[in-house]
Amino acid sequence: MATLIIRHKVEDYKRWKRGYDEADWLRKQHGIIYASLHREESDPNDVNAVHEFKNMKGAHDFAKAVPSLMEKIGVIGKPELWFSEDVEHSTYS
Repeated sequence: MATLIIRHKVEDYKRWKRGYDEADWLRKQHGIIYASLHREESDPNDVNAVHEFKNMKGAHDFAKAVPSLMEKIGVIGKPELWFSEDVEHSTYS
Protein backbone atom coordinates (compact mmCIF):
# COMPACT_ATOMS: atom_id res chain seq x y z
CA MET A 1 0.00 0.00 0.00
CA ALA A 2 0.98 3.64 -0.42
CA THR A 3 0.07 6.86 1.33
CA LEU A 4 -0.02 10.40 -0.06
CA ILE A 5 -0.19 13.27 2.40
CA ILE A 6 -1.04 16.65 0.93
CA ARG A 7 -0.52 19.74 3.06
CA HIS A 8 -1.79 23.10 1.90
CA LYS A 9 -3.21 26.41 2.99
CA VAL A 10 -6.74 27.25 1.91
CA GLU A 11 -8.55 30.56 1.68
CA ASP A 12 -11.58 29.28 3.59
CA TYR A 13 -11.89 25.78 5.06
CA LYS A 14 -15.68 25.54 4.61
CA ARG A 15 -15.43 26.45 0.92
CA TRP A 16 -12.50 24.07 0.43
CA LYS A 17 -14.33 21.24 2.23
CA ARG A 18 -17.38 21.59 -0.05
CA GLY A 19 -15.11 21.28 -3.09
CA TYR A 20 -13.24 18.35 -1.53
CA ASP A 21 -16.50 16.51 -0.86
CA GLU A 22 -17.75 17.14 -4.40
CA ALA A 23 -14.57 15.51 -5.76
CA ASP A 24 -15.35 12.14 -4.20
CA TRP A 25 -15.60 10.73 -7.73
CA LEU A 26 -11.97 11.65 -8.34
CA ARG A 27 -10.79 9.82 -5.23
CA LYS A 28 -12.77 6.74 -6.26
CA GLN A 29 -11.44 6.95 -9.82
CA HIS A 30 -7.84 6.83 -8.57
CA GLY A 31 -8.38 3.96 -6.17
CA ILE A 32 -8.20 5.68 -2.81
CA ILE A 33 -9.12 3.16 -0.15
CA TYR A 34 -8.88 5.43 2.91
CA ALA A 35 -8.88 9.19 3.43
CA SER A 36 -8.72 11.47 6.45
CA LEU A 37 -8.54 15.23 6.88
CA HIS A 38 -6.61 17.16 9.52
CA ARG A 39 -6.36 20.86 10.38
CA GLU A 40 -3.55 22.69 12.14
CA GLU A 41 -4.49 23.45 15.73
CA SER A 42 -3.55 27.14 15.49
CA ASP A 43 -4.75 27.70 11.89
CA PRO A 44 -7.90 25.92 10.66
CA ASN A 45 -7.05 26.91 7.07
CA ASP A 46 -3.84 24.82 7.17
CA VAL A 47 -5.05 21.41 5.99
CA ASN A 48 -3.50 17.95 5.69
CA ALA A 49 -5.29 15.36 3.55
CA VAL A 50 -4.13 11.78 4.01
CA HIS A 51 -4.99 9.28 1.25
CA GLU A 52 -4.13 5.59 1.14
CA PHE A 53 -3.88 3.67 -2.13
CA LYS A 54 -3.36 0.05 -3.14
CA ASN A 55 -0.10 1.04 -4.85
CA MET A 56 2.24 3.97 -5.47
CA LYS A 57 1.09 4.37 -9.09
CA GLY A 58 -2.39 5.31 -7.85
CA ALA A 59 -0.91 7.91 -5.50
CA HIS A 60 1.17 9.52 -8.25
CA ASP A 61 -1.71 9.45 -10.75
CA PHE A 62 -4.01 11.12 -8.21
CA ALA A 63 -1.39 13.80 -7.45
CA LYS A 64 -1.20 14.64 -11.17
CA ALA A 65 -5.00 14.89 -11.43
CA VAL A 66 -5.77 17.28 -8.56
CA PRO A 67 -3.87 20.57 -9.17
CA SER A 68 -6.57 22.24 -11.30
CA LEU A 69 -9.23 21.25 -8.75
CA MET A 70 -7.13 22.61 -5.88
CA GLU A 71 -6.99 26.04 -7.46
CA LYS A 72 -10.77 26.08 -8.02
CA ILE A 73 -11.58 25.30 -4.39
CA GLY A 74 -9.26 27.85 -2.82
CA VAL A 75 -5.86 26.25 -2.21
CA ILE A 76 -3.26 28.98 -1.69
CA GLY A 77 0.23 28.51 -3.08
CA LYS A 78 1.95 25.25 -3.88
CA PRO A 79 0.90 22.25 -1.77
CA GLU A 80 3.45 20.00 -0.09
CA LEU A 81 3.18 16.37 -1.24
CA TRP A 82 4.64 13.46 0.69
CA PHE A 83 4.57 9.99 -0.87
CA SER A 84 5.31 7.01 1.35
CA GLU A 85 5.29 3.28 1.06
CA ASP A 86 3.35 1.74 3.94
CA VAL A 87 5.43 -0.69 5.97
CA GLU A 88 3.32 -1.22 9.08
CA HIS A 89 -0.13 -0.45 10.52
CA SER A 90 -0.97 -0.84 14.19
CA THR A 91 -4.27 -0.36 16.01
CA TYR A 92 -4.50 0.66 19.65
CA SER A 93 -7.60 0.87 21.77
